[in-house]
Amino acid sequence: MGSDAEEFKESLRSFKEFSDGNGGHYLIMQFEDDSGLVFEKQSSDDNLAIAELSPVYRGLMDSMRSIAEGTDFEVNKDRNTQQNLRGLMQE
Repeated sequence: MGSDAEEFKESLRSFKEFSDGNGGHYLIMQFEDDSGLVFEKQSSDDNLAIAELSPVYRGLMDSMRSIAEGTDFEVNKDRNTQQNLRGLMQE
């Protein structure tokens, strides 16, 4: 029987970092079933190069809209969340 970590790695399709138009940074994970998780990168309060990752609960589509403000990616209103995520991760 595999570990939870192994199961996680096997289902992870891609993992990328994006910046939005307002100086925010996001890490997005896409899984084999086209679902995704978004983490917002919070810079540390001191001079150390440590960042804290906070899960984004407001929704994947809202995060993709923020990312679209700072990149060439465009959210397609005629597509669902998974289809837009697939397009973003192919950027």
